[in-house]
Amino acid sequence: MSYEVSLIYFRAGYSPSHYPSPASWDARLHLERSAAIKCPSILTHLAGSKKIQQELATPNSPHLANFLSRTSSADLIDRIRNTFTAIYPLDDTPEGQHAIRLATSAKDSEGYVLKPQREGGGNNVYGSKIPAFLAGLGDDQQKWRSHILMELIKPPTLRNSILRNGEVQSGEVIGELGVYGVCLWRNGHDEAGGKKDGEDE
Repeated sequence: MSYEVSLIYFRAGYSPSHYPSPASWDARLHLERSAAIKCPSILTHLAGSKKIQQELATPNSPHLANFLSRTSSADLIDRIRNTFTAIYPLDDTPEGQHAIRLATSAKDSEGYVLKPQREGGGNNVYGSKIPAFLAGLGDDQQKWRSHILMELIKPPTLRNSILRNGEVQSGEVIGELGVYGVCLWRNGHDEAGGKKDGEDE
């Protein structure tokens, strides 16, 4: 007996280590070629990857303008770019060489975080720990290129109370706003703009 699958929700598949064999990649390709709704779709999956974010947010990157040039003015593109924090590759490009100089300096690395292409924040390396971490990678350029260097975001702290482990704790906190949405794609085109989480119908 066979069943048609209408929705595929990915709880894994976000890291190359989740594909240990060619059969794993074949399975992902089979899922992507299916008519099922994918959450996320491969377009959204790639857009959310750190490497794609780095390609868009590296200072002087032309890619953001390429995506927006048909619908946005140069002024609007600049305003959007100004909301980004700087993200750099660790490669042979001029931007990558600049990032390597920053990341290997005990002083300059203080304002940055090194991120691998993995989900979750537990794999990040911060500030003065970055040079020693990179030294531990040796001359393996592939390992260096699997990381991006991001300028630290320094939001203001506020005095507030939070509930943690069943206890109310008060002190300096940093707030974070998460915005969720939905987008359905058909043949590469945006079919429906999503409703922001918590928004009324």
